[in-house]
Amino acid sequence: MDSRSLLTSPTESSGFRCRFHPLLALLVRWHRRLVTRRQLQRLDARALADLGLNLADQYREGGKPFWRE
Repeated sequence: MDSRSLLTSPTESSGFRCRFHPLLALLVRWHRRLVTRRQLQRLDARALADLGLNLADQYREGGKPFWRE
C-alpha cells in the first residue's frame, strides 16, 4: 500500500468532488450566459432577424445580469 492511499480514501475524494460539482456547474452556466449575452448585444438587425429576434429582444436579453435566466 502506498502513502497516497493512506492519506486520502476513495470515499473522501469523491465526497469532495460531489460537494463542489454543483458549484462548478453553476459557475460554468453563469459564464456561458455572460458570453452569449455579450455576443447577442453585438449582433446587427439583420442577424437578429435571422434568429427571429428584434432590437427589443436584444435589449431585454442582453441587459440581464449573468445570474438571471
